[in-house]
Amino acid sequence: MSTVTPFAVLALIGAGSGAVTAWVLLRRDRPAQVLTPAARREGLDPATEWKIFADEREVRLAGVHEFARLADRDPSLRQDFVDHFVVQLGYGWHELAAWQARLWPVLLARLRRGSPRFWPGMDLHVPSMVLHDVDLRGCELGDATFRDVRFAGTARFGGAVVTGLVSFEGARFTRHALFRGATFEAGADFENVVFTGTASFTGVTAGGEVWFDGARFSAHTDFSESALADTSFADVGFAGRTSFRDARFRDAFFGGARFSGHADFTGATAERFRFPRARARTDVYARRTWPPGWTLGPPSPRKPGHWAEVQVT
Repeated sequence: MSTVTPFAVLALIGAGSGAVTAWVLLRRDRPAQVLTPAARREGLDPATEWKIFADEREVRLAGVHEFARLADRDPSLRQDFVDHFVVQLGYGWHELAAWQARLWPVLLARLRRGSPRFWPGMDLHVPSMVLHDVDLRGCELGDATFRDVRFAGTARFGGAVVTGLVSFEGARFTRHALFRGATFEAGADFENVVFTGTASFTGVTAGGEVWFDGARFSAHTDFSESALADTSFADVGFAGRTSFRDARFRDAFFGGARFSGHADFTGATAERFRFPRARARTDVYARRTWPPGWTLGPPSPRKPGHWAEVQVT
């Protein structure tokens, strides 16, 4: 969801009632509060509309629930609800983590497959903000974008299915990022992502291209048993124990990648592995198993430490 300026908000609200316009004018210094034109055209009742913009947290939460129930009955409102839900996630309460924890169950009941209230085909576009303890396990989405989002607490995406575009470009995971068994049907973009804690991509599948270019993995990293198409790890830093055990690739590109700790490619297969300028640190203890046909060359000093390039045997 793109950033909405205060001027754009005023333009949208001007189409509505004078009372709502006055409300926005009084609160121009707060995060944007937006109802999409479709939701306004279809006619949220005034009581629900006022609740979702209320200053009282419990009143606002009740309004969010009412909006969701309206969308349960009217599928044309569902994407509008999801877009508005994202705005609510970033609302400036002092206890943002507690507020988000109250909000998420409303949406998750509509995104998880098998739920009696499941809404198929929803897009989730989150702009740059802080998200606390995200748990999208078992959810199904169309497009999903989390560009420049900071994930505070463990982020769980296990078993999630994204049928369209998915992007975490520039995101920061301050704790663990758990994607075990997730499916990215159209590929995924993890360029320049920082993984501070465990990064688990065990059993992940991707039908299209996947990019991790410029990503930083600071701790245990696990791609074991994943099934990926063309995948680029250009200039990636693997600082901790890294496993690609039994992973399957079409084309696996590790140009300029750096391995500081253990690296295990046992059983990993690809139509083509490429390691141009990839190197591993040799002045620390690390066990490494490279794909067949690849090995480390002679070490040479660099700052910091000593490194050797990954070369064809």
